[in-house]
Amino acid sequence: MLDLCDGQLKLYSSISETSVDWLWYPYIPFGKITLIQGDPGCGKSTLMMNIISAVSNGTAAPDGRKPKKPMHVIYQCSEDGLSDTIKPRLTAAGADCSNVAFLDEETNFITLNDDSVRRAIADFNAKLLVIDPIQAYLGETDIASVSRLRKVLRQLALWAAMYDCAVVLIGHLNKKQSSKELYRSLGSIDLVAAARSVIQVEHLQDDSISVIHHVKSSLSPKGKDLFFSVDASRKLEWLDINPDKYEGSQLSYDIQEKTTKQARAADILRVILADGPVAVSEIRTMFSKENISERTIMNIKKQMGIRSIKKDGGWYWQLPKSSTD
Repeated sequence: MLDLCDGQLKLYSSISETSVDWLWYPYIPFGKITLIQGDPGCGKSTLMMNIISAVSNGTAAPDGRKPKKPMHVIYQCSEDGLSDTIKPRLTAAGADCSNVAFLDEETNFITLNDDSVRRAIADFNAKLLVIDPIQAYLGETDIASVSRLRKVLRQLALWAAMYDCAVVLIGHLNKKQSSKELYRSLGSIDLVAAARSVIQVEHLQDDSISVIHHVKSSLSPKGKDLFFSVDASRKLEWLDINPDKYEGSQLSYDIQEKTTKQARAADILRVILADGPVAVSEIRTMFSKENISERTIMNIKKQMGIRSIKKDGGWYWQLPKSSTD
């Protein structure tokens, strides 16, 4: 009989295979570490607020998948005030703040490898832990020190797997613009190596639109580039833009097509709804002929305040009263 060293050596034949579960496919997996990196002001935190809102409310994630129920979130942020910045941003994003918690840092300095982090995940049954930014929670660990950082991240990865919690680390980029994307993270490459998914957020040339690059994915094919804008009230809007419209590191593209499609969609809705409610199936058929996507339609519907009503066993859209008076 094969001697397996007093139980320390195990055969892979004894392991049952499991599939990866996703908070946001293919960008953020449960039970693993995800790194979101970008320069200050590029929209990282606003993107995260949007995701926290979906998780805490049980509403659809950016991929359209709706969780079975609202889930608990721990959002640990060192760079902004709790009452004047973080809470207003959560509220603006529509988060259910009764499902979002934080570790009080007024009396205790929190680091990533504190057991208080593990206890918080376990006690709150958190399914999403966000650390913003990771550089502020390393304690005496030098982010450029390979051995120390690797030990901290390994501990965090074990906790993520133990409690099936998606751990998202928010990080800054270094100044080496010519570097490959995987080497743009501030600090040791081990930070990128420990993450199963790495997302890079950047402004396009006019700074009004941000793009999400999926620069690393160990558990699935990389996701496509996604685009969003942030308005003056810090609300995020997903944009329907063809990734082929920009090129390489210059990220140049023509936004005229996006603007034209949105304006045309709004004009069409005003006309077809002017005389009263119209069946959603009829509206979708019309927009399909116009080659206008579902995401653009839903964005315009929200902006115009169009209401969904049930009538004769089906769903209809109707302009708000102020638009029909």
